[in-house]
Amino acid sequence: MQRQYSPHHVVGRSLRLRSSATWSLIWILYCLCCLFPASVEALFGNKRRKQREAELLAKKLAAEAAARQQKIYIAAACVTVILVGIVSLILFSGMFGFGKVKKSGNRPDSKGTVDVVVVGCGLPKKSMGWYHTVQLLEMTNVNVLAIVEPFFMNRDLCKDIPASFMTFLTDTSAKGVMFTSSIEDLQKFQRPTLCLIAARTADNPKLFRQCIEKGAKFIFLEKPGAPSVEELRDMKMLAVSRQVKVFMGFNKHVTPYVRKAIALSKEVEESHVFFCHNNSYETKDLAEVFTRNPEGIMKNMCIHELALLNTFFGVSVETIAKFKVNTNALFTQKLTVWQHGTTMPNPKYITDFSRCAFKITTIKGKSISVMADRCGGNISFAVVKDSSGAEVKKFEFPDQELLQKVDLSVKEDPEMMPYFFIQSDDYLELKNLVVESILGDSNAANEVATIDTAIEALRLAEYCTQKLESAVNATT
Repeated sequence: MQRQYSPHHVVGRSLRLRSSATWSLIWILYCLCCLFPASVEALFGNKRRKQREAELLAKKLAAEAAARQQKIYIAAACVTVILVGIVSLILFSGMFGFGKVKKSGNRPDSKGTVDVVVVGCGLPKKSMGWYHTVQLLEMTNVNVLAIVEPFFMNRDLCKDIPASFMTFLTDTSAKGVMFTSSIEDLQKFQRPTLCLIAARTADNPKLFRQCIEKGAKFIFLEKPGAPSVEELRDMKMLAVSRQVKVFMGFNKHVTPYVRKAIALSKEVEESHVFFCHNNSYETKDLAEVFTRNPEGIMKNMCIHELALLNTFFGVSVETIAKFKVNTNALFTQKLTVWQHGTTMPNPKYITDFSRCAFKITTIKGKSISVMADRCGGNISFAVVKDSSGAEVKKFEFPDQELLQKVDLSVKEDPEMMPYFFIQSDDYLELKNLVVESILGDSNAANEVATIDTAIEALRLAEYCTQKLESAVNATT
């Protein structure tokens, strides 16, 4: 039987169903409302967070990039400063001798060469050291390691370096040669090394010792070697104790006109030889000449002839029997001149002989005459006479052919000292003999003067100076 529902029952149930559906809908809506903010946050919050993270990451990367760039700039600046410092150090070391800059020389890789250090370069076209250097740079059996110039390279002594020296420094440094003001700046010599000392005479003893301390095994010492006999003897003792061989720069020992005269004198019975040594200075130059060579004419100029007298004629202080001075003013003249480099109101003066002439007779009866004239011109000579005093033959130097070449060279280069042109071959010959002997030819340097010859020549110079002074004073 079909169940019957009353209207109230139907309505009530309907209401109950409707109420249940409503509450279900409300519950669903409530849940949706609760879930919606989380969904929105999940949807849009992550996006904003990622955006902020991206911005922070971008800022961090930008900061790191800027820091890296700054480090690069700082590193570049430091490298630049360091490079500039190194370059400056090299330049100053090369120009003024500060620091130790290693150079290999002008022929570091050439076999069969001798390492050479020039001590005392001096002024280009004026100084003997400079001319030695010019020739050494051209010699194929020589490797010039360094040039020591105590004056021009020392800023305390030389405030304004001459342009000619700076040009020479620049050109020669480019060949690998080191320039410095002191031997102390050089490295210890590793190979057998020749030191050519052509500095001022007063500085030679100190420079000589410094060269030996650096390990020099050979020394070419320009005349007279030292200011006094005592100093030169001390230098010899040091050289002997260190097994250092010393060659002297007496170039007239190898000059052809001298050799010819000596050879002829041996053939002429009771011959007499007269040596005349001339320089081409003018009278106005004597102040500078006297100042530059304060050791005097005997030790500076006549020392060449005195070395010849000792080597070839056996003349020494002990073997002199007679010493006669030609006091005629045309042959012997003593002058007092203003000292170069001094000024008013405190002038200084220096005294020396502008020319001198004397005759020596030995205890064996051998006679030799010597004359020297600082203003005598370019021609020097040697005359051989027989026992009656008659001239057998005269040997001039330079001869007419060479003199014409010298005159032309002087006109082309008037700043060059003329005697460089005249004696160029002799200077080169002497250095070649020394270098060849170092390289193994034991007989090559037999004609080169030794330090023993220099000592005897210096003794003679001091003896002759006293005799000259006495003779001139006696006539005034």
